[in-house]
Amino acid sequence: MVIGTAASSPQAAARSGRRRLDDRPLAASSTTARPTSANPTTADPTTRSPSAEPFAGHLHLDETIAPVLVTDFDVAAYTRRGTSRLPVDTGLLAAEEPLAADVRTALGVLQRLESSALSESRTMLATATGNEARITAFLGTWLVDRYWQSRALRDLLTGDHPVERPQVQGRLHPLRTLRRVHVDRVQPLLSPLWTAIAGEAVAAGHMARMAIQETSLQAALHALSPRLDGEARRVVDLVAARHQAATDFFTTEAIARIDRSRAEAATARLVLTLGSPLEGGNIPDPDLPAALAVLGAEARDRAALRRARYEITRLLPGPDLPDPVLTALPRIGV
Repeated sequence: MVIGTAASSPQAAARSGRRRLDDRPLAASSTTARPTSANPTTADPTTRSPSAEPFAGHLHLDETIAPVLVTDFDVAAYTRRGTSRLPVDTGLLAAEEPLAADVRTALGVLQRLESSALSESRTMLATATGNEARITAFLGTWLVDRYWQSRALRDLLTGDHPVERPQVQGRLHPLRTLRRVHVDRVQPLLSPLWTAIAGEAVAAGHMARMAIQETSLQAALHALSPRLDGEARRVVDLVAARHQAATDFFTTEAIARIDRSRAEAATARLVLTLGSPLEGGNIPDPDLPAALAVLGAEARDRAALRRARYEITRLLPGPDLPDPVLTALPRIGV
């Protein structure tokens, strides 16, 4: 058997070609040397800039790109923290008093809102928001967190069943069903327009929406906790505590962007007018009004749900348009 030379193989030829390109002297470049004390030569103004050469300098940012926003939230520490399934003792739960019907309805709404994280992230990542490394790094762990939080609430309602899901009690109005079709079929086609129109300012709107959703979920879980006992209350309190990191991140990111520029503040206002953050993935839940009747039974709980929105909207320009979902809550005693 005859073994050919290394230069005869395609791989060797490619390596040889790369070496020849890399070994070219810098003097072969079309740019002139920089003036120094030893070489006071003045650069020719007609000479092309190094950045004009293909891939020269690998410059990715210039004065037209806003600086990367870095807040006090430690994304690296959050991603290193890890996440796992939240334990639910379904045997102990079965031995305890069953949940009341209205509590099960409210818990089912919160479970579905928790599970909407994938739809929410799809909306964010399909726009310029997906270009921000800190946000995408956070979302990678946040999605897993929300999945396990949703699974823990589901276990309270259905036990450790592999396929059973909490059943929706109400029915959607036919006109609102069109909204579901719009979200599933039309919205993915419209999302790239946000990048063309609003550019990177759309991230402020997404952060504002998610800040309100996370804070509202945490407030709703705190409102539901006193209605529960034993294992159910322990799990709900655990899920509420797990929301703190996401609440801090989205709120910090939203406020920093809103304060940074008027364009981002105006974009955040626009995003919040397009749909309620309490409608996960912009899809209305037919049981949400009944759930709010339970979650907002006490004046302090109604105030907490409204405050979740006010912490962001108070910083935005123009009058605040109230969340249409929250208008059903009574204002007496608030």
